Amino acid sequence: MKPQETRLGYLLVTSPVTNVFIGGLMVVDGRGLPLEFRYTEPVQPTRIQQILYGSALSRYIKTEVILETLLKSLEIKPNLLIVNEDNFLTDIAITDFEMVRILETKSGPLKSGVGSVEKISTLEFLMQLTGESSPIRVQLAGSVSEGSVNGPKSLPDKVKEPEPDFTQSPVYALLLDIGRMTDILEPVKRVEKALTVLCQEAGIKSGTP
Repeated sequence: MKPQETRLGYLLVTSPVTNVFIGGLMVVDGRGLPLEFRYTEPVQPTRIQQILYGSALSRYIKTEVILETLLKSLEIKPNLLIVNEDNFLTDIAITDFEMVRILETKSGPLKSGVGSVEKISTLEFLMQLTGESSPIRVQLAGSVSEGSVNGPKSLPDKVKEPEPDFTQSPVYALLLDIGRMTDILEPVKRVEKALTVLCQEAGIKSGTP
């Protein structure tokens, strides 16, 4: 796939101040050029909603209000959607495209060089995109339920599952192709900055009580 034909989506939901939420979704091509940007107005639940929803309020607003709204409004479907919260990997069922969470690391480069991977769990791995940089940490959809949150699922008498081959994943191929040409996490900063500006225009500033 040519760089100009690749579609990467970057979805962020942030809370600039207590009890205020805003989300943004930008789709770029393989060169990092923006193709579409969608965002929500800042969402501020009422005191009654805070009481009725309790501890489930934040997750509900982020996934069922903001995230689903952004996905439904999107006109250009990405080949890969990069999200900023691991809850999104399990809370939203998506069949149109792949979804992952990517994190920066401080680890040294993987010894096998560009394209090498190192397993963390059955759905999470480190991946080396360039020769000298730290590897990125990739979480595939479903990694939260498979991880340490619920503890190990295997029993002593259970047949051991085969080791995953992450290099056969369509996510791996996309990340490798894009990582050779551009900083795959840089667009996240652009979306974050855009959301900050939108909050400022709405009279909401980070750190405001």
